[in-house]
Amino acid sequence: MSQVIPFRTAPAAPQPDIAALSARLIQVETAETADEDLLDLLVEAEGRAITALAKAPAGTLAEVMVKLATVVRRAGDERDGPLSTGKLSLLRSTMRDLQRLSAAPAAAVRA
Repeated sequence: MSQVIPFRTAPAAPQPDIAALSARLIQVETAETADEDLLDLLVEAEGRAITALAKAPAGTLAEVMVKLATVVRRAGDERDGPLSTGKLSLLRSTMRDLQRLSAAPAAAVRA
């Protein structure tokens, strides 16, 4: 008699919410304080938000546009000078998303 082994799939990891990450970044960017300790926390939170947004793969063109709008908004902000490592990472991530999404319909046509 053979033994039956149940097949279980791992639950899919939740996709990051790009709109929520963008909104959180805007909140951090627009926060103002004179407290140096709080300012340091805001700068750290800003860096984490940019990194999270750069790591989040866009699933739609609308999400790509949110990421690109973030880059454009931040690039126009002269407080950081030239593009920072975080901004470049976000820009590269957005470019990968555009390449992936633009290639998806072509792959579907070939199938």
